[in-house]
Amino acid sequence: MREIDYSQYFWQDEEIRLRAIQDADWEGHYFNRFDTPARRLLECTVELPPTIADM
Repeated sequence: MREIDYSQYFWQDEEIRLRAIQDADWEGHYFNRFDTPARRLLECTVELPPTIADM
């Protein structure tokens, strides 16, 4: 596998580089879905509670 050239990568700066969601991130993503006030403000909607199967 060749090395990735991050020099033109849009989602980074000197301190932070965003990466894609990975399988190991499911638990944090699952618990963040319970933050209803923040999700309502960001998406202008109320969601049903998440399920582990969705993750």
